[in-house]
Amino acid sequence: MPFEKGKPKTGGRVKGTINKTTPEIREAIQKVMSAKIDELESDLEKMNPFQQWMILEKVAKYFMPALNKNEDTVDHTGEVKITVSFEGMAGESLPEPEGFDPGF
Repeated sequence: MPFEKGKPKTGGRVKGTINKTTPEIREAIQKVMSAKIDELESDLEKMNPFQQWMILEKVAKYFMPALNKNEDTVDHTGEVKITVSFEGMAGESLPEPEGFDPGF
């Protein structure tokens, strides 16, 4: 029987019910990470800074809660200047672009 528009939902999981395997998977990941933390640290030291941050970003989401987009409490008044450097990525630093205005 196909779904009919306007009829209430029946059957299935109740909204907000946690998947039974999720806590088990998280616990398994934490056990593996705890056992490998020293090895991870020594492996990170062998990588360039960009690779280190990429790995740390991927690992951090399992141990730190994600912030909601509405949790921004920074006062955004005044000028903000951001400088990005790509030194060490390809052996040479990139020249700074002339007249670049990001429009912020």
